[in-house]
This record gives sequence, structure tokens and C-alpha cells, in this order.
Amino acid sequence: MVFPFRFLLPGILLAALAGLPDAVQAASADADAQCPFGAKGRDFDGLLLCVPQDNDRYTFTADGFDWMAWSGEEPVARPASGSAPAGDGAELTLGRAWIGEAVLGVADSASGKKGFDHFMTLIAESILKAGAGAAAGADFPADVPVDESGLVQRFMFSYAQPDLLVGERVDKTDPGPGFVLFRPSSGAENPHLALCRGGQQGMPAVHLCMSLYDVGGHRAGIMVTGTDLARSFRIAEGIATDLASFVIAAPPQ
Repeated sequence: MVFPFRFLLPGILLAALAGLPDAVQAASADADAQCPFGAKGRDFDGLLLCVPQDNDRYTFTADGFDWMAWSGEEPVARPASGSAPAGDGAELTLGRAWIGEAVLGVADSASGKKGFDHFMTLIAESILKAGAGAAAGADFPADVPVDESGLVQRFMFSYAQPDLLVGERVDKTDPGPGFVLFRPSSGAENPHLALCRGGQQGMPAVHLCMSLYDVGGHRAGIMVTGTDLARSFRIAEGIATDLASFVIAAPPQ
């Protein structure tokens, strides 16, 4: 089984992309009452998230947060279904998040096992090891694990920014992600990684990127689609930071 998108994007995520109804039932009905006054809340398997009352961008769904939009770097209202985006459509970026065991399973930090999150560290380690042997700022190849059986694929990495690597798959006929994005300063233990398909580096072609973060011992899957890989990566990181700030109570680990 090829790792990146068969394993990373279960049917619930693909269904959401197609605009199908959420498959996960709403959590605790009294979550709002556990939040600070005026905040909106939802309990995801013991992980209580509360969105402040003055934050109108993050809208709960049964399995996470609904789509949000950016025009360039600026947050904008999400276009209505079937309508043309405001401003330059080529610059529109969309992102949303999924949370909860039913959708993404339990994070390694909660399960106590070496699972999917550990595999992400192996990807980060492979990139860091390959980059350590390259001249500062120079492009370098890295053999990145992409399959649970140990299959690797070669990616050529370059610096899109001083602390952001973009790896492009060398063999275009291989299945899996076309791009791997990684922030080296995040390290291998808590890697900031995104796996992307579609798009073309340096070109305004639409891509879809998926990344995973540990939020209070639960996995948060963040999907971003747009035309600029570096921007999509920054937006995913920003969403992850916001989610962490919404945590009011997390289950014991």
C-alpha cells in the first residue's frame, strides 16, 4: 500500500472534498456550557475545543472545522458553493481541519505506540539526514519512505524559503505525493510536514496538501488547496497553531 494518500486520506476526507455530508456524529451537546462565556465549543472524544466569540472564521463541523478561504495572504469570506471567488481566483487558498479518533485515529502520544506519527518522524529524519550532507542552502536529493513496507522514493529538495524545504518527486511515474514540504527547524520529533499532489513548483497550478498535527493527544488533519505551495504550508501551520490555542481540556495521557 502506498503511504501518502491511500493511507493519509481515508474515505471520510475524500467524501468531504466532494461536498458530501459529514459521516461523524456531533459530539457532546453541552460543550458550549464548558467554554468561556460566549465561546463555541465541541468535544472530540474528550478533547474540548472552544472558539472565542469574536472568532468567526472557525466554524465547527461534526468532525472538525469547516473550510476557510484566503486571497493571497489575506483571510476572506469563503465563496458560496458554485459561485466565483472574490478577487483573483488563481490566488484563492482553501483550508479546513478534521479532528477525532473516528476520522484520524489516536495520536501516538495518546496510544503509547509507534504508529503513523512515528512514521512521519522517519520521513523527517530521512530529509534531515540527506540535507546534513549538502552545502548550506544547496539543493539535495533525499530517499523518502513512502510505504509501510519500506519502499522509498527519491525527491529533490530545494529551499523555497530560508526555513522551508520543498521536495519534488524525481520519478513522475511513481504513485504518491508529487511534493513533500518540510520545515527543518521543527525537527524530527515534532515534524511540520505536508504531502501534496497536483501543482507544479513555481507555477500557478492547483495542488492539494495534507498535514497532520498532534493537538492535545489527538490527531488533527489539515487539508489546504491552492496555487502556492509555500503559502499553503504556512496556512496549515497557522491553522494548527490556532487549534492548539482552542484546547480547553484534553484527555489524560
